[in-house]
Amino acid sequence: MKTKILKNKTTIEMTTSEYDDLFKFINKLDSMLNTLHETNDLWLSDVHNLSSLRWELTKLLDAEWNSETYRYVKRGNK
Repeated sequence: MKTKILKNKTTIEMTTSEYDDLFKFINKLDSMLNTLHETNDLWLSDVHNLSSLRWELTKLLDAEWNSETYRYVKRGNK
């Protein structure tokens, strides 16, 4: 995945495989939310899936961790 940040727009380029992976994460998120709604419980596998989703979104958006605010920020906005 490549993120191009221009003055007026941001373009994310990804392979078909990476695009398919995003749909896998959407479906995992849907499954986690269904489990949470039905059982009022969060399983360890769901926690792992959330962590993976965060990692993939961070890569996709080319985000940086800002240790002063304890948040992810756009690249170059520290």
